[in-house]
Order: sequence, then structure tokens, then C-alpha cells
Amino acid sequence: MSTSSDAAAGLLADARAHQAAEQAAADWADLHPPVEDVAEATWQGRPSGVPLAGAGTPAVDGACVAELAAALRCSTDAGSALVGQALELRHRLPRLWSLVHRGEVAAWQARRVAARTTTLTVEAARFVDDQVAAVAGRICPTQLDRLITAAILRFMPHEAERQRLAAADSRRFDISHDRDGTSSGLAEVTGWLDLPDALDLDAAVTDGARALAEAGCDASLDVRRSMAVGELARHQPALDLDPSSDGQTAEAAPAPRPRVPVTLYLHLPAESLESADAPGWVGNTGIPVTAGQIRDWCGRPGSRITVRPVVDLNTDQTVPGYEVPDRIREHIALRDRTCVFPWCSRPAHPHPPRTRGTDGEPGWSTDADHIVPWSTGGTTATDNLAP
Repeated sequence: MSTSSDAAAGLLADARAHQAAEQAAADWADLHPPVEDVAEATWQGRPSGVPLAGAGTPAVDGACVAELAAALRCSTDAGSALVGQALELRHRLPRLWSLVHRGEVAAWQARRVAARTTTLTVEAARFVDDQVAAVAGRICPTQLDRLITAAILRFMPHEAERQRLAAADSRRFDISHDRDGTSSGLAEVTGWLDLPDALDLDAAVTDGARALAEAGCDASLDVRRSMAVGELARHQPALDLDPSSDGQTAEAAPAPRPRVPVTLYLHLPAESLESADAPGWVGNTGIPVTAGQIRDWCGRPGSRITVRPVVDLNTDQTVPGYEVPDRIREHIALRDRTCVFPWCSRPAHPHPPRTRGTDGEPGWSTDADHIVPWSTGGTTATDNLAP
């Protein structure tokens, strides 16, 4: 299809000057529809046919990408990414696209979001657009990752379950031994565990480090934790999974140290009562999880499930004293999710303590501070407290 040479020349001039590159890329794509009908925007020159943008974006003749890339003095791959992200923003992330044109969001920030949404459905992409636009694009990479995950869980449950099963197959535990003599006899331990298993291991190592300190070890906490892992290995040389083992062997084995309780906070939405696929999120880490993952965790032997009353975040809670009770701490943690100090992203959820007490009660990763100080008349209430 022929194009207006004047319009094309003007767009290339804009691109060379790096003025409105995203808009120029989108307009350039409009001027170069594909020769053959295709369902999505694709670069026809690539045998793989990898989409440039998500479902619902217009098709593009791949031959035009190289010319645009040359004008921008970048590789064809970079030009392809620019065109794809521009189309993604204009057609599937319209609120974020509008913020870019009003100068409220930097183009590079918008393109970072667009690069992550091309594999989402139209509904999932629109959800991300609404959430990101609500904070004027101010979202860190970790928050964006969680938002993408939440969108997949909510609008693409089958894909979420596929990803969960694939992730479960990638669990591993590796020990890298010193092969060249440069680590002074140390070994590196890395692995990926289920979250409940990781919390159990962390609690056991924490308990062991505390026991070493009580026994007189004056090493640092990090050193004691590494020593505790070795003690765990020596006191549990094999898994106790054989129900046919005789009683004499069991009696000869040393009595294990009492297990420290580990709490995994799982928050389920109201629709989980009606749908088996409704996702939730983990209070300990703030990550969204699938319903299948929650079923697996809760179905493990020895699991205890405590159903807590719904916390109405629209209702204020007040107590007469200065100390903040856990029910109010939980309220503000659920409301704000993270520390509200500028640029702080520490999660506000409870967590098992490493150095406090031996009763297994969770500590808090943030303080509950009075906004209006107590000393000047501020109340201990949810509307006057923040993590």
C-alpha cells in the first residue's frame, strides 16, 4: 500500500530528533499496514512471527521497521520493540498513553510497563493500565511484577496454573563445593523452596542460632545461622518417612528440639467462596498466589488452618491507650501493605522474629506510628496510625 511521502518524511524527521518517538512509532506503523491480513501486529520479516504487541493491536508491515530503526540509529530489534510498545500503549494501555502525552509519566516508564503486558489478554492489560495510571506511573519493578502476576491470576487462571506447575518443577537445592581453593573451605548453598518449607527452614535455623547463643557462642547472628544449618543436618541425617521402622530405632534417636510454630498468612477474596479458581495473596510476602497453590499448602499433613474474621478496612478502630494492639496493627498493614515513609517499600505484614522470644509469636516488620503524636493529643486509632 502506498503512503504519503511527505507524512513519512515528517515522521522520520521527528524520530531523528527524538521528539515524541513513541507517537511517531505508532503513526509510522499506521502508515505501513501489512500486505497480507494478520490478526495481530507482527513483524512479517521474521520467520518466527513473534507479535510486536498484544491482542487487539493493528497489524504492521515488518519491512517498515528497519527504516524507522535506521532513522533512530538503533538496531532493528530495538526499533521493533519501540513500535510494539507504542502500539501496546496506544491501543491496550490508553490511560497510561494519555499520561505520557500530558507529560505526567516519562515515556521510558510507560514503555517498561508496555513491555510486560504484551502477553496478557485485553482484560488483564486494561486492569494493569487502570492500576498503573491510578498512581501516575510511579511503580517500581517489583510492584509491577506483582501487578502483572495479579492480573494473570484474576483474568488468566489457566495460564496462572500452568506457570505455577512449571515453577514447582523448577524447585531445587544446590550446594557448590570449593573447587579452586579460593573460598577458604566454605561452600555456597542456594535453592528454591515452597514458601511454607522456606518459612519452616528459616524458623528452624533461627531457633538453632538462638540456642547456640544461649550455649555461649559469641559469633555474629549470620555466623550462628550458618552453623545452625550444619547442626540441623547432623541431627537429622535422614528423612523420617518410613512407617515400618521399629521402635528401638526411634528410641535411640535423639529427641528433636520443639518445633517453632510458623504462620503463613493467606488472604482470600470474597469470590473464593463461589469460585475454586479465585486467587489470594500471601500476607508474609505480599505476593499473589493461585487457588491451587493455597490448596496444596493447606492440605499438607500437620497444617493448621485458622479462619480469621473479615477485617473491614472502611471502619475505624480506636483504643484508649498508647500501645497498639495486634488487631489494629493488622488493620493498617492490610490497608497500606508497605511502610508509608517516602520511597520505603518494606512490607508491613507480620513475620517470625529472629531474635525475639521463643514462643513463636510473630513480630512486625514495621512500627505502628502515630501520625498526630500521642503526646499532643493524637489518638491510637486506625485513622491516626501508619506502618
